[in-house]
Parts: sequence; C-alpha cells; structure tokens
Amino acid sequence: MAICKESEMKRLVQVFVILLCGGVWFGQAAYAVPSVVVSEGKYVMGDLDSKKDAKALALIEAKRLALEQAGTYIASSTEVKNFQLSKDQINTLASGIMSVEVLKEDWKMSGENMVVTIQIRATIDTSNLKDKISRMQEDESTENYKEIQSQLAALKKELSELKAERQKETAAGAKEPPTKELKEKHEDIVKRMSALEYVEKGNGALASQRWQAALDAFNQVIAINAGMVDAYAGKSFALYMLRKPEEAIVSVDKGLEIDPLSPRNLGVKALILKDRPDQVDVALGLVNKALHIAPGSQRLYRIRGEVYIKMKRPRLAQADFLTACKLGAKEACRRAELLRDKVGPKGQFERR
Repeated sequence: MAICKESEMKRLVQVFVILLCGGVWFGQAAYAVPSVVVSEGKYVMGDLDSKKDAKALALIEAKRLALEQAGTYIASSTEVKNFQLSKDQINTLASGIMSVEVLKEDWKMSGENMVVTIQIRATIDTSNLKDKISRMQEDESTENYKEIQSQLAALKKELSELKAERQKETAAGAKEPPTKELKEKHEDIVKRMSALEYVEKGNGALASQRWQAALDAFNQVIAINAGMVDAYAGKSFALYMLRKPEEAIVSVDKGLEIDPLSPRNLGVKALILKDRPDQVDVALGLVNKALHIAPGSQRLYRIRGEVYIKMKRPRLAQADFLTACKLGAKEACRRAELLRDKVGPKGQFERR
C-alpha cells in the first residue's frame, strides 16, 4: 500500500512538473509579440479633401503605425540583435516583410467634419529572417529609406501649410469653395505621398529578395504616379530577377525616357544588357555614365564588376568589387577574394 502511494505520489509530481513547464511555455507564448498586428489610421476631412484623398491619408497613417509595431517586433528577435541593425535598417526590413490587409473602413461626422477611420491587419513574415537580414545588408535600401522619409516629411509639411492657408481664408470670412487649382495641388501632394509609401515597400521587398512583392509594389507606384522615375528601376530589377528580361528592358527604358540621367535606371539596364554578348560594351557605357552621376554607389560598382566579368577582364572586375567592399557590400568582398587567383599579386585582396 505504501509502495502504491509512493508510486502515485511520483506520478503526481511528474504531472505537476509537466503542467508547470507547460504553464511557463504557454505564458511565454501568450505574452510573445504576435507576428500579426492590427492598427487604425484616422483622418479629419477639410474642404480641400476628396473622399479618395482622405482615405489614402488615413491608410498611410494606419500603415505607419503598423510599421512601428512591426519594427518593435523585429527588433526583439535574436537575429536582429546579433546583426546589430540600426533603426533605419530595421524599418527597411519591416517594410519589406510586412503585408497589409484592410479590415474596416468607417466614415463618421465629428462636429462639422467627416472623419474616416481605416483599420488594417499587418502580417509580418519572419521566416528565414537571418537570410533576409544578410541580403538587406548587401543593398542600399537603408539610404533609400532615409531619402524617402525626408521626401515624405517635406510633403507632410507642404500639406499642412496648404491646409493652414485655406483655414486662414475661411477664418477671414471667405465663403467661396476652394479653387480648382488649390484642390488639385492638394490631390497631387497626397498622390506623391501614397506613391512614396509604395516605393518604400518595394525597396524593402527588393532588399529581402521578395521579387514578386517588389514588382507588385512598384506597379502600384506607377499606377499612382507614372512620373516616379525610381519605380521603373525597381520594377525592372524585380522583373530581371524573375527572369523576364524583355519586360525588364521595356520598364527601364520608360524610366530613362522620363530621366535619361537616372543612375538607378542606367545601372539596371547595364545589368540586363551584360547578359547579351553583343551588348556588353553598351552595358559598360551605361554603368560608367551612372557612376559618373553617383560615384558613391556600391551597387553600381558591383554591376560594373559583373560587366567586366562578362568581358573577361578579371583585374578590373576585382578592383570594382574591392571598391564595393569598402563601401559596405560584403558579398563584393567575397567576389574580390575569389578573383585573386585570376589576377595575381597585383590584384591583392584587402580583407575587411
């Protein structure tokens, strides 16, 4: 009887330990930051706003809040801590691995103004996060992110000034509706803000090598603002990586029609043409032109290195890979090291 009680007691202890461990595990799961976040953006309409503009601005705000939460979630991961990413790098990564779905759209009066609320669900894809971080560090998307944020800040300021100007008019007793010119200016600012938001998403998708997501984002940019030159470069690169070079050429040529001196479009076209034996010299001319405009771009040095490889000029290729390496492209460091045997002692690789 005593033996049975002792055996039963041992089983109870084992069950208690299992439940305790399970409770700890479930407790951790319950308090873990989810990979899905829900956020809301609100916008109060003025007499310059169309419903389309108001909805776009509310959606931009909802996505901004979701991106902040996604960045916090990603920053807490072990992989990000190991790579010691900057805030800009985390935001670039987050924008590339976050997909958004609109859950609800609500319109209500608040006093004399209509208020729109957009609720979204953002899903954060953290699969293969270590690889995505590594790939992102090979890209210049962090610099692009800063540039986009600067442009967005300028547009927000312009929008606020425009609304303040209109408020002064109405406060002074102006009863006439806003002019067509004023409304069109407001609409143009909102369009540019929406387009930049998709450029940011497209750049993040390129950095994490999500080619189809990048293509979708840049198509959205072009649909909103067909004059956004860099969108054609991003779209072309995504198409090239999706093995659609002919479509890529069509896209990059549209970008160069808008701005013949766009370094990104020149670089992407060089990347595509280097694969055509009869166009390698043309590719070299294009990337040289791009580097003259943007001499600090590690991406362009890597492209020219690839062109030199096609031209069977390994010493020049290694020199460009070394330059890209010094500018922060780790893969270029490896490419330069692999070329040591081909170029001999004069092409000595400098280990970073």
